[in-house]
Amino acid sequence: MAERGRGTDVGTRPRLTPGLVIDAALELSRERGLDGWTIRDLAQALKVWPNTIAYHVGDREAILDAVVERVVAMMPNPPVDLGWQDWFRAFLFPGRDIVGRYVGVARRLCRDGATVPSAFPIMDRGIGLLAAAGFGDRAPLAYATLLNSAMLLVALDDDRALAGHGRGDAAIALRSAPAPPGAGAGWATMQPWLRGWAEDPDASRAALYRYTIECLLAGLEADLRTGAGRA
Repeated sequence: MAERGRGTDVGTRPRLTPGLVIDAALELSRERGLDGWTIRDLAQALKVWPNTIAYHVGDREAILDAVVERVVAMMPNPPVDLGWQDWFRAFLFPGRDIVGRYVGVARRLCRDGATVPSAFPIMDRGIGLLAAAGFGDRAPLAYATLLNSAMLLVALDDDRALAGHGRGDAAIALRSAPAPPGAGAGWATMQPWLRGWAEDPDASRAALYRYTIECLLAGLEADLRTGAGRA
């Protein structure tokens, strides 16, 4: 029996399940970004009616939550014996590439927080390591500082892509701009960095991300030694 308007033999397709719907939504998010597809697009990919998706999974917000859940589940949860700084390196460095493949997920994590179930074991381990290292009741604050900073950098890259800005456009524009009156060592020092960003923006963005994380880790280590962050 063919589904009306589709011309596709229903018997040749796998039975629709929530897992299949989320699989298709995940693939669309990888291709177009989290906000680049509609329920109608998803239904077309699955060769079903849109209301069939709502019956099996729910509305679009529920599907987006499930996509974020899947993406976070791909992120590593390193072993505790690494120590807290190496644990965050092993979590955040590959995590950038994973989340970055799905435009919009990082911003949603920044906006809503890591409220999906796959984030809970990661959060528990990361905060537990920080607490054991001596941060005590400041451990959740330290964790949020690292995670929010990391995801905001990924979200910023996403926003540039969505706005149609090339990854090296800003560097190219700055390199061609005239030096301000009285420009000194700062302007001159910036030029090689801008050249590298213009020529290989992906490497420069990765370097900025790693530098940011390393600076945050060093700052948290200093806070741990001095107690500067204590109220």
